[in-house]
Amino acid sequence: MIYEFKEKEKKNGPYFSVRDNGENSLIEVERKGNQVEIVTYVRNDKTTKFTMPLEMFERMTKRILQE
Repeated sequence: MIYEFKEKEKKNGPYFSVRDNGENSLIEVERKGNQVEIVTYVRNDKTTKFTMPLEMFERMTKRILQE
């Protein structure tokens, strides 16, 4: 598996993407104010879009990193 990580600063907040070149899949995570938007792509097709409050995303990521 070969992963490519990109990070940008957009006007609404930070933007991150991780691409799995072997599977041709991509996940994008972008902060938009007090919301976090997560979008996934498989073989260049948009497959899911999920938006959650920033506080919930922070709780979730902190908990994952604890284990």
